[in-house]
Amino acid sequence: MKDIYYKIGEVSEILNLEPYTLRYLESSLKLKIKRDERGERLYTDSDLDTLRLILQLKNEKGLNTTAIKLALENLNEANNNDSNVPQVYNAADFVEIVNVARNIMQQNDEILAQNKRMQEKLQALEEAQKKMNNENTARWDELMGAVRAEIAEKKSGWLTKLIRNK
Repeated sequence: MKDIYYKIGEVSEILNLEPYTLRYLESSLKLKIKRDERGERLYTDSDLDTLRLILQLKNEKGLNTTAIKLALENLNEANNNDSNVPQVYNAADFVEIVNVARNIMQQNDEILAQNKRMQEKLQALEEAQKKMNNENTARWDELMGAVRAEIAEKKSGWLTKLIRNK
């Protein structure tokens, strides 16, 4: 049986997407879309199923491109038993992708929270350092004022010394 291939314009109409969106998804998700001798994209039915799954994850589950990419990579690794068989995703695969994506999103949220706490600690440390620098500057200014006063007193000059000695 001969494979049926669709050009980007046809896929665009089938999935109701702009061609630039299809190119973006291919690029950002590292999809392997076959090309003809002129370099034009040739989509298979399996590619359409994958794109439908991606749209479902994005639109219904609210997953971002990064989470979808990681979920697809994990699913492809799990299904890598026979790489010559086109990837067709079923309901169980969909559930697994959603679970993996949720875990990824949860880990991402935890990392973002840790990052926020670290930024707050860093800001507190920077403020403490600034306060210490200001205190040190004030102490140096006080010390330098005392030194200048001492020097000025000692340099009161020969006339003052002469008057004191009389």
